[in-house]
Amino acid sequence: MKKRTPTHRMSEDEFINSATSHTLIVPPPAASAEKPQGRKRIYKALSVSLTDNHVEMIDEVIGHAARNGIVRITRSDVIKLAIDSLAEKSEAQLLALLKKI
Repeated sequence: MKKRTPTHRMSEDEFINSATSHTLIVPPPAASAEKPQGRKRIYKALSVSLTDNHVEMIDEVIGHAARNGIVRITRSDVIKLAIDSLAEKSEAQLLALLKKI
C-alpha cells in the first residue's frame, strides 16, 4: 500500500496510520507543460477469420517487403493496404470481385 498523503515530516506512527488505499486526485498538468501531439490514430481491434492460404499470402508480402528493406510491415498493414485498394475500385469492379467470393 502506498502512502498517498502530502509529504511532510511525520513520526513513524503518523506515517503508518496515514497510509490509505484511496487515490488522491491529482490535477492535470498545465497546458503549457504538455507536449504537442502529432496526429492521433484511433484503432479498433477486430478478429477476422482467414484461411491458412490467406495468412501465408500475407506473410509472403511481408517477407517480400523485408527482402527489399521495408522491415516494419505487419499483417494489419497488409490488410489495410488491401482494403484501401478495394476502396479505389469502381462499384462495378468491386461487385465483380465480390461475386468471386
